[in-house]
Amino acid sequence: MVTLCSPVAAACVRLFTSTYTERKTLYSGARAASGFQEAQRGMVEYTVTPAQRKNYYLLVLSVVSMQVTASTIYMVLPLYFEQYGMSKTQNGLLISVGTLAGVFSGLLAGKFSDSYGRKWFLVGGTAVYSVVFFLFALLGKDFNTFLVLRFFEGVGFYVMPVLVSAMCADTFPSVERGRMMSLFSVAGGLGQLVGPLLAPYLIMGSDFDLYFLFSGTFVVVSVVAMAVLVRETLPHELGAKRTQGGKRIDVGGFLGSARSLGRAFAVFLVAILLYRTGYTMMDPFFSIYLREVLALDLSSTSYLFALRAVCTMAFAPVAGWLTDKWGRKPTFMAGMSLMVLSLVAYTRMRGPGDIYLVRGLDAVAGVTLMNSIRTLTADLLAPQVRGFGMGLYSTISQESSTLGAIFGGLVIDSMGYNMVFLLAAGTSALSLFIVRLWVPEPARVRLSTPKA
Repeated sequence: MVTLCSPVAAACVRLFTSTYTERKTLYSGARAASGFQEAQRGMVEYTVTPAQRKNYYLLVLSVVSMQVTASTIYMVLPLYFEQYGMSKTQNGLLISVGTLAGVFSGLLAGKFSDSYGRKWFLVGGTAVYSVVFFLFALLGKDFNTFLVLRFFEGVGFYVMPVLVSAMCADTFPSVERGRMMSLFSVAGGLGQLVGPLLAPYLIMGSDFDLYFLFSGTFVVVSVVAMAVLVRETLPHELGAKRTQGGKRIDVGGFLGSARSLGRAFAVFLVAILLYRTGYTMMDPFFSIYLREVLALDLSSTSYLFALRAVCTMAFAPVAGWLTDKWGRKPTFMAGMSLMVLSLVAYTRMRGPGDIYLVRGLDAVAGVTLMNSIRTLTADLLAPQVRGFGMGLYSTISQESSTLGAIFGGLVIDSMGYNMVFLLAAGTSALSLFIVRLWVPEPARVRLSTPKA
C-alpha cells in the first residue's frame, strides 16, 4: 500500500501544487510542441491568473457535499424503497426518474448558461437538490411521493456536473484541462469515500430520517458557499452579446446550437449512449446484488463503495496526466478496455475476496473514462456552445442511465445478475469500437463553431 500511495501522492503534489510561474513556463514549452495547441485550433492562447485558479478550487470544494450525498443514493435508496414495498422494477423506475429529470435540467441549464452565466443556474439547482432531502423525511412513503421527489432530486443534481465541467473549460486552456477536470473527479472520489462510510451511522435500523435531514443540511452549506464565494466564469464578451441581444430567451436557438456541435461530437455521443446504457443496468441494483448474491451486510457494502472512492481519488490525477500527455482518445480507449475486462470479471468471481479486486479495477476504469470523456467533450466544443454541448452530453448520459435502470430491473428479474454484467460488457466493447473508428483525436478535428 505504501509503495502504491507514494507515487500517487507525488503525482498529486506535482500536478496540483506547482507555482504559477512554473505553470506559466510549462505552458510556454508545451504550447510550442503539443498537439493540443489552442492557436492551431482557432482559439486564443491565454494564461490563468491565480484568482481564476482559486475560484475553480473554491468551486470544486463547494460541490463536495453534493458528491458525498449523491454517492449514497444508489447504496441507500434501493434499500429504502424496498423497505416500503417497492419491487425491483419499481425500484428501477424510481431511480431512473431522477436521471430522466436530469436529461432536461442539464440540457436547459447548459444551453442558457452560455448566455446568462453559469453560477446562478448552479446555485439554483443545488438549492432544489437540498430541499428534496428534507421532503423525503417529512412526506409520505408511497410510490407516487417517491416518484415526485426523485424527479426534483434529479432536476437539482444534474445541473452540477454540466456547469462545473463548463466552468473548468471556461477557466483553463487545453494544455492542462485534463488535469483540472481530474481535480473534479478527485472531489467525486472524496464524496464516494465519505458518503458510504458515513451513511450506516445515519440510518437507525429502519429509520432513515436522520440520513435525509443530515444530507439536506450538508447541501445547504454548498448553496451558501457557491452564492458567496464562487465567481462567474462565463467570458465577458459572451455575456455582452447576450446583453446586446436583449433578455428574450431564444428557444429556436437550440437548433442552431445543435447544428454547431459537429459530426465528431455527435458520433462520440452515440458511443457514450451505448456505454452508459449498459453500465447503468447494474448501478441501481448493486447494493441489492451484494446482499442477495454475496450476502454482504450494509457495513460491508459501505466498504466496497468506499474502495471505489479510494481508487478514484488515487488514480484521478494519473488519469488527468495521461489525458494531457498521452491524448484524449488513447486514454479513453485504455479506460474502456479495462471496463470491459472488469464487467466480465464480475461474472467469474470464485472467492469472497474477488469482489474487492474487481471493484477496484472497475473504479480505475471508471475514473479514466470519466476524465477522458469530459476533457474530450470540452475540446470538441467552441466556447459559444460549450454549456449547451456539455448539457447535451449530460442529457445523453442521463437518458442512457434512465434506460439502463429500467431494463436492468427487467433483465435481473428474468435472467439474473450475470446477464446484466455481460450485456454491459458488450455495449462497452461496441462503444470502444465506434470511438476507435470514427472519433478523431481533438487535435485533428476542427472545433465546433456557432451558427446563427
